[in-house]
Amino acid sequence: SILVEAMTAEKAADIKVAMLEFSSRRKTKWITHFADGTTDKDVKGMKWFRSGTATDQALGMAQGELVNGRPDATAVVLVITDGKPSSTARTLAASKKLQKQAKVVWLPIGRRAPVKLVDMMAATPKRDHIVRFRDFKLMTNKRLINRVIGTSCPNLK
Repeated sequence: SILVEAMTAEKAADIKVAMLEFSSRRKTKWITHFADGTTDKDVKGMKWFRSGTATDQALGMAQGELVNGRPDATAVVLVITDGKPSSTARTLAASKKLQKQAKVVWLPIGRRAPVKLVDMMAATPKRDHIVRFRDFKLMTNKRLINRVIGTSCPNLK
């Protein structure tokens, strides 16, 4: 995927990235830190669980992962979601808490994505914190991926 290529490129050697596939009804699957050798095949092999969406718990896990980042770097969390969270109130609270430590970029995907909720949770300017995808197939669209990377890593050249 274009995202893996960007994060594993020579210029991105100092970037620390982790991937976590999360679901409330199924086992959480830790993918890996990109520095540990994640490949394009690893990302393409991810299968969306298509079950409950405990987004508040996923945000908490992402926040816990921030300790592995470089202390001099701005932390960025990309939240890919295709469904309404199990608890709107807990998700709002977890999002607000996470935003105190990291830039949170929301990637709502598909017709069932909680677009209004994402708009409420995203920091301003919204364009810098929300990149919407009509469907999962568009996650390989170079223009949209470049927008995600540009939003997430504004100093990456």
